[in-house]
Amino acid sequence: MDCPFCGKEMKEGTIPSGAKWVEDGLDAWEGIPLTVGIFGTTPKSFYCPDCRRIVLPVPEKEEGVLDKMKQRLGEASEKLGAAREQWEAHRAQEKEEKRKKNFGTKDPWEL
Repeated sequence: MDCPFCGKEMKEGTIPSGAKWVEDGLDAWEGIPLTVGIFGTTPKSFYCPDCRRIVLPVPEKEEGVLDKMKQRLGEASEKLGAAREQWEAHRAQEKEEKRKKNFGTKDPWEL
């Protein structure tokens, strides 16, 4: 690749860290990731030794580890909610059956 600043040949390489580009005045969480995921792919970058500049294409956003964990947590939460509702319905049914079973054995003034 030719340098867009001086026109000379650039060296190809990568930036292996989980760095982000962040616009001035914004929080670091709002930046554009330069790598994808924690152990994600590192896009090719180009370095011009004459200008001492790096050109780095921004990768497409893929689902990172945190995104996957949030999705799985949401799914687990839904399953737990459904299981709890089922358990509560079963428990209410057991209580009703027990009440009906013991209905004739109690003193009518205790009901």
